[in-house]
Amino acid sequence: MLLRLSLLVLCIGGVIAKPHRSVGMKNLILPSGEKDKPNMLFTKEPRPSTMTTLGSSVTLSCAGTSSLPTGEPSVSWLFTPKITPDIKLWEGLVGGTSGTLILGNLQKSEGGYYFCQITDGYGYSLISRGALVIVTYLDPDFGAYPEEKTITESKAYIKVPCQPPASNPPAKINWYKDGKLIEKVENMIQEYVSPNKYGSLIIFNPRTSDSGMYACEASNINANPEKRKTSEVLIDIKVEGSGTYAQKFVQDHDVLVNKGEDAVLHAGAIGFPVPSYRWTLGVSVEIDVNPGSRFSTADFGRDLRISGVRTEDRGTYWCQYKNVYTDSVAVVRLYVKEDISFNTVLTEQTVEHLTPLTFDCQCSGTPYTSGDPTAPPSVLWLRDGQPIVDGKRFKEEDGSLVMSGLEMSEAGMYQCFCYNTMQISQTYMPVSVKNMTIPVSIDGNDRAEGVYNENIQILCRANGYPLPVVTWYKDNEEITAVFDPRYSITQENFKDHVLSNLRVLSVKDADAGILTCRAVNQKVSTFAAELKIDFLVGHEISPSISLSDISIQVDSSIVFEAVAYGYPTPAVTWYKGADRVPLLTGGRYTVAESSLLIDGAQSSDTGLYVVKANNGVGAPAYANATISLAFPTDEEPVISYDDTTDYYDPADYFTITASSNSSVNNAMIYGSASGGVALILIIAILVLLYVLIKQKEKKNYVPPKAAPTPTEKEIERRDSRPSSAKSKTSGADKKPKTVENDVTMIINDVSDGAKQAAPLEFDNDMPNGNHGNNDMVMQGPGMVVEQPVPATFLSDLPSRPTENSADMPRPGVVVEQPVPVTLFPNMPREPDSSPSSTSPSEDDSDSTSYGSSTKIVKKVKKSKVGPS
Repeated sequence: MLLRLSLLVLCIGGVIAKPHRSVGMKNLILPSGEKDKPNMLFTKEPRPSTMTTLGSSVTLSCAGTSSLPTGEPSVSWLFTPKITPDIKLWEGLVGGTSGTLILGNLQKSEGGYYFCQITDGYGYSLISRGALVIVTYLDPDFGAYPEEKTITESKAYIKVPCQPPASNPPAKINWYKDGKLIEKVENMIQEYVSPNKYGSLIIFNPRTSDSGMYACEASNINANPEKRKTSEVLIDIKVEGSGTYAQKFVQDHDVLVNKGEDAVLHAGAIGFPVPSYRWTLGVSVEIDVNPGSRFSTADFGRDLRISGVRTEDRGTYWCQYKNVYTDSVAVVRLYVKEDISFNTVLTEQTVEHLTPLTFDCQCSGTPYTSGDPTAPPSVLWLRDGQPIVDGKRFKEEDGSLVMSGLEMSEAGMYQCFCYNTMQISQTYMPVSVKNMTIPVSIDGNDRAEGVYNENIQILCRANGYPLPVVTWYKDNEEITAVFDPRYSITQENFKDHVLSNLRVLSVKDADAGILTCRAVNQKVSTFAAELKIDFLVGHEISPSISLSDISIQVDSSIVFEAVAYGYPTPAVTWYKGADRVPLLTGGRYTVAESSLLIDGAQSSDTGLYVVKANNGVGAPAYANATISLAFPTDEEPVISYDDTTDYYDPADYFTITASSNSSVNNAMIYGSASGGVALILIIAILVLLYVLIKQKEKKNYVPPKAAPTPTEKEIERRDSRPSSAKSKTSGADKKPKTVENDVTMIINDVSDGAKQAAPLEFDNDMPNGNHGNNDMVMQGPGMVVEQPVPATFLSDLPSRPTENSADMPRPGVVVEQPVPVTLFPNMPREPDSSPSSTSPSEDDSDSTSYGSSTKIVKKVKKSKVGPS
């Protein structure tokens, strides 16, 4: 029973989905077919432009209507500080949900463009034209202040600095000398470097009469306060100037004026003698400055005034300034700000399903975003407040929207926005699709689970056009208002689908059963669909969690998996270490619900891990486990020998520590003295013997001397010897010569009576114990290695001379050669229980011959354990 309940609570259905566009029209149930012709319009849009001072308030108003029976459209507000076609950057305003938007205590950052958006119950939407709110101000601090000057050398000109404070709109600069406004002074002009750097006073060819007290004033008639003025400073000119040329102090720049207003163009050129000025539109069109013309000059001809600016006045103006020393030009570009207007009118459209069509939108207005005086404003198309993205079926060409055809879901309110750097305006039209019928279909989960005594919402989406009507059933009984007061149904209608929401309060066990969502298109009764939902009721289960130890390898990727149980499904949190440092996704760690993924595991990832499961039912559950590093299989272990006692004894144990390059796992191998000594002996021989043998052979090996060729008499005498004499050397009375610290391997040739000593060879793969004829037997603290080695006979190799030169062996000879071996002389020995074992005497070493094999015993004194 518990298992079945656990499975039940782990399978959660009835996920509550959000509608595509929430319009605040819940509990709305409309008759089918009411949305054949969507139509909305603004009855009031916010005014295009509002200017107000810093800290003041502004009120914007907006209203709209819809022809559909959904009541008045809802209202929301959008804001952007600068015009951008990316509507995603337009911010929604908190609290802006009514037709009136009050902006109080306005700050600099709140200046920008405000839009009103109206939306009806079907999701149709319109966005108003942009309302520009200008917040005016004039900061108290100047960017640069005038400085006192004393001129003691003749100069062509001097500059008295002044840079106005931050201001919106930009402040105008006026200069005062001895308290009087400076106007029409032939050798004085204001410097203009950029829109943010202007206002310094240039005194060309300064004269002593120009000395006095100077002050700079910034004014903005739209700000509060309107003016800021610097303190007076003394400019003392003691030497007459030396300027005898002309120069401009105004950078080529742009001037923007509203259509119908007056404009002043400054050439900014000055010189001595005073130059002449000639203005043209472009290079060659002479400007008529005669009386009665809209054009006139001022300030000795270096300014051009235009009264009542017209659209055709825009363009590039040239001012040629010239004296006997200089002939040059200054350039000023004039832009005329003209409200955006639409050359085409959008009207209501009803189109055939999937029929190609084009919507035209042509507009005009300045300034131009591209700087090209002939370029029109940019165009942006929206449907229900969202941009229409170019694709296979929709394309924008020269302001027109070209479509391959419309689906039912693409009916709605279409808008054309025209915009430039200063303005944005729009026109709109409703578009509907006729002769369109969409069969009914239902989307939703076929399984839902409720928690005992808690509430649940189950959604059913019915698609179709005209819109279907949805009915709910429980175990084939229709759910109505009298079915059960704990049951309620709400519905939201969209363009081409309906979202029906069944809500059950305080779920009980009896609520479990089969729920049916049935949708029917009443205009086409054969269009119907239903969804059966298996509704289960579960009880809360407190959380439990388990976690198991794992071993990993360095640089591997692992998944540390916890198993959590409970209902509702517990949330799992991961920690590391006893101090429970939380683990979050980042770097090599990825936390995915109950799993922890570690990419490229390191030794630092080992240790204790803790998991917590919590679902709000009872106390949280905890589990912990460790991650350790496994011994890498692709690395050779490093073997080290470790002493454990002062004296080795057969009863003692020994230790081999095997470690990989990762320095993580140490394998401690324990065993008895008998098996352990053999294992150590094999490993030690593999490591040391090859090097020792090669060194000793290189040092001590002496090639055998060639024996003299026996004469005929010697051969005859040898052959005539009795057989007992021939075998004299094989008796027990003969003692072979022993070599200190050497082990001599002797080979007896049974058939020929020849002996040959050869270097000992070990098989690296030889296991512990017997191995054919290659047996190694421990004989005591100084070991005896007993191993018959096959001899290699060379028929032409001369024999070594024996002690008795008369007993010379024949050319098939035996070579005796000591082989140096050092094999842990301090290693504990295993007692030899064989009957042929002999103990060495206290004073010498013995060698006894037994038929075809020889046993050599060398005495070694017992001593304490120490390094070899």
